[in-house]
Amino acid sequence: MPITFAGSAAGRWVAEFRDAQASAVPTVATQVPSGHPAVARIFHPARDFDGRPVRWSTVARARGTVFHPGAQFAALAGIDEAGYALCEDAWEGDAPTAHGLPQPDLSHLAALLSAHTGTPDSLYLGLWNGYAFAAGITAEDGARIELTAAEQADVLELDPSGYQTYWIFRGTASDLAEPLWAQNDAVSERQAPDLAWPADRSWFLSTELYEDSTLLSGPEELIRAVVEHSGLEALRVGCEIRLDAAGDEVNPPPAGPPEAPEA
Repeated sequence: MPITFAGSAAGRWVAEFRDAQASAVPTVATQVPSGHPAVARIFHPARDFDGRPVRWSTVARARGTVFHPGAQFAALAGIDEAGYALCEDAWEGDAPTAHGLPQPDLSHLAALLSAHTGTPDSLYLGLWNGYAFAAGITAEDGARIELTAAEQADVLELDPSGYQTYWIFRGTASDLAEPLWAQNDAVSERQAPDLAWPADRSWFLSTELYEDSTLLSGPEELIRAVVEHSGLEALRVGCEIRLDAAGDEVNPPPAGPPEAPEA
């Protein structure tokens, strides 16, 4: 079944639970529904200078910091999101991707999600309408779905600022595993959806814009399978866990960028 446009009404329940849990401090509870029994935080891999994926736990062992559910990568690794060192003993590599789970991780996850819903062929996929590639893709550009002007204006708003605005599509578990939004001879536009849930709402997947981890709420069996999967790095988290830069209460923040040597 091809991806189709579903419209913002399909995600109104997401906006309602976000409104009910609104807080100045971002936590797990403000991002995913509280009706599911358990939540996992899936960590996007960092990269070494050769482009190979590196797990947060590996970085933590290298620096003597602690990998835990509320870890923040800057405190863990000593580098900022652009990869600049924040301390003398900073980990040498690149920060995790902030554009959703990379393809291999997403494929592993989609297989687990498909097995834990009664509606694997009826998923809702939320895509931020601010991605550069999404603004002007037409059928001539290889778009899998071309939005009308009315559909382009029909966005799900998840915050008062109007920054978190999403188009809601309908697709399948295969579309979640390999989210190909457009393809032509020159380029393939693959982008992990920012939001995803099945028609039966048995689980909910959310990646905040420009964040380096993804949250999944769902049944105990699913969360356990995700945490134990060898192809993913994930930990179970409580709803009270903070997700902002100040949320890492275990690893001390880096003291600051190393001073340049005197000339």
